[in-house]
Amino acid sequence: MSLSKRGYLVLLLGIILLAIAFFATSGLNFTAWAILFFVSMGLCTVGIIMLIIDLIKQMRQKTE
Repeated sequence: MSLSKRGYLVLLLGIILLAIAFFATSGLNFTAWAILFFVSMGLCTVGIIMLIIDLIKQMRQKTE
């Protein structure tokens, strides 16, 4: 069973941005940090949703 590589890529990008938001943004103001944080959380959410949709599609194909 192989899941979508695009879903993994979007999730990985979101995780990397989230790590940057937590560990490497000591010089940013709150607004810039909040934008980076919410963009990274959005990317993580989109990546997880893409993987769940792909998994559901594969499960439906296996039962048919």
